[in-house]
Amino acid sequence: MSVKMTDIETIKLKKGPIINQMLADYAAASEEDRYFSIKNVEDCADDLDQYIELLLKSNKQQKEISKSIKWIFKQLSTFKQEQEDLEFLWGFIYNGYTEELTNFILEAAFVFGMERAKPKIIKTNNFYLKHNPHSFDAFRLYIGSTANNGVILEYRKEKGCFEFVENPYGDSYGMPVFDLQINDNYTELSFDVLTTGTFKSIVLKAQRPVDSILLQAVGTLNNKNAFLTPPEPDFCNLELELTKGVLTCLSTLNYDKNNSIINMFTEGTGMKILVQELDANNRFQHSDDLAPHPAIVCEKFIVIYAVPNWKYFEIDELTIIGTTVSVRTGSQKFAYENEQRNNVIATEIESLTLDYELRTYDFIRTILAEVLRQREAFKARFDN
Repeated sequence: MSVKMTDIETIKLKKGPIINQMLADYAAASEEDRYFSIKNVEDCADDLDQYIELLLKSNKQQKEISKSIKWIFKQLSTFKQEQEDLEFLWGFIYNGYTEELTNFILEAAFVFGMERAKPKIIKTNNFYLKHNPHSFDAFRLYIGSTANNGVILEYRKEKGCFEFVENPYGDSYGMPVFDLQINDNYTELSFDVLTTGTFKSIVLKAQRPVDSILLQAVGTLNNKNAFLTPPEPDFCNLELELTKGVLTCLSTLNYDKNNSIINMFTEGTGMKILVQELDANNRFQHSDDLAPHPAIVCEKFIVIYAVPNWKYFEIDELTIIGTTVSVRTGSQKFAYENEQRNNVIATEIESLTLDYELRTYDFIRTILAEVLRQREAFKARFDN
């Protein structure tokens, strides 16, 4: 079935408001605030016209439609200033008109016969959540089958929606997410996205119950903004990492009532919980130390507690009740032998309970409580 002329005309008409908005924004901006020129706008209009012509010639062949999308995406990714370094050539698709241009590109492609490709399936083995209530990245989540094969979804609290984070020239940019859905038992999260010139359907498949908690959080947040109320000054930053269901990192950065950071050597500091590789001397492998290290011999689930001096303990139990995260330690304290930090000495102690108040949104606290309840038990890779 051929493309209806009325559909073609409708698509062409939708170009006008985009171009008019660019011209209006240009006129409203002061000269020093303008990051594009009238020539850039004229080029954009011409490129959109040529894109429609390419789609017309594609005759609904999927390969040709894909090539047309790649072409227009490339054209709109820069302002074609060949004399400048590529990383500074951020065009309209990344600057100011991402949503409008993405919608135009995809709507036109579907009118001219684009079909959905087979979805990319990603099995959820790695999660990394970053929550900073005092910044724009209130909820940023990496989900992948490995540490290098996955996606980053970032919730834009001012828009009330998720964006797909891509990295075209070194900086991160958010691309609109379409048709985000989650199934009834929270084991599959799917969405569409136009990224680096390719339209993709992505399905994230939970591999274990704890994975479903974070997929459910994405689905819930996509339907209802949990961050409409401004954060209290002392709400904490939080980072959480899961690897194959095991909690491998949980840290908070605490603030006081004046929104000043509480440093790690002071009462009221945040928690630092992690899985840490250790050498035969119970020392960490620090990336900034270029000296040779003894071989890694063990891996422990630990909490670092630096009040008033740096030390760490193995964790026997980790729970949350209400707003308090409690860590019950093992019967050894590991601390540096001297200020030169040449050696870590283990000292027998009675088990301690370290309590950390979690000042945050109920939404974040609920996620953490469920993760702690359903996480997989830690098992060192060096255990037999």
